[in-house]
Amino acid sequence: MSEPVTASTRHVPVLVREIVEFLGASEGGRFLDCTFGGGGHSRAILEASPLASVVGIDRDPAVEPMAERLQQEFGDRFQFRVGSFGDCCSQFGERSFDGVLADLGMSTDQLHARRGFSLWEDAPLDMRMDPSLSLTADEIVNNYPLGKLVSLLQAGGVNSGEAHHFAKVIVQKRPIATAKKLAEVVENSAPRKLREKSSHPATVIFQALRIAVNEETAQLRDFLESIPSVIKAGGRLAIITFHSLEDRFVAKSMRHWGAGDTSPAWWPTKSRQRSLGKLLTRKAVRALTEEVQQNPASRSAGLRVFEFESE
Repeated sequence: MSEPVTASTRHVPVLVREIVEFLGASEGGRFLDCTFGGGGHSRAILEASPLASVVGIDRDPAVEPMAERLQQEFGDRFQFRVGSFGDCCSQFGERSFDGVLADLGMSTDQLHARRGFSLWEDAPLDMRMDPSLSLTADEIVNNYPLGKLVSLLQAGGVNSGEAHHFAKVIVQKRPIATAKKLAEVVENSAPRKLREKSSHPATVIFQALRIAVNEETAQLRDFLESIPSVIKAGGRLAIITFHSLEDRFVAKSMRHWGAGDTSPAWWPTKSRQRSLGKLLTRKAVRALTEEVQQNPASRSAGLRVFEFESE
């Protein structure tokens, strides 16, 4: 008999009760957790019913010990595969799942993994969720020309004026070796109105770098384009976002599906067909006050759910 896996996670999953309820996990079924992370959502689904099974996917190999622990606890009801959520659908046949979950946020484990995700750690500027990726935040910060750096920051959510300002400062202060140093450079050069905000002035800068390094926008586009094909009739898709760029993408795509527009929301030409189903969350579902008090990271989380039409 194999030794029990003792892997642990610092990450506290958000909106767990809401995920279990919206996906109907208590009734059983086969579910896909596209962003396994610390495994909290997968565990909650498995615990909701002995008739529930989960396939977990994550691009970060560091989560494998947590996946092994669930495999030991739940046996064949849980399976794990390494891969990114953007291309996870290629691994499955059509109409494979009763429910699909994607949590697009960072895990606490990654923030403490000394990969440069945290503003407070004196860690190298890496920011790769998948260590096999070639591009790092260090390459962007220390080698990208000014114009390319400005464009990258804007694409990641930094407004135009701030993108130009901070890109110039970063170029002037090169080389910048660590995440903590980058945060200090941004904070020291930030206009007063940004320093007076509750969030750190470098928060969106770090967000933009992480999005670029991990190709998150392209990943989300690929995911939204392909995910309807693997969800059974009457099944549901639940996506948790943590910033407005992601939320707009997700909401627009789900509204297009509900309106009978099966082309991705960002395509210039549209293909009108019958509606794929209905958006169950007209506004993003937010964490209740009690959860925010216990887990401040949940304050930024927003959940949107789409139900695909029954046959």
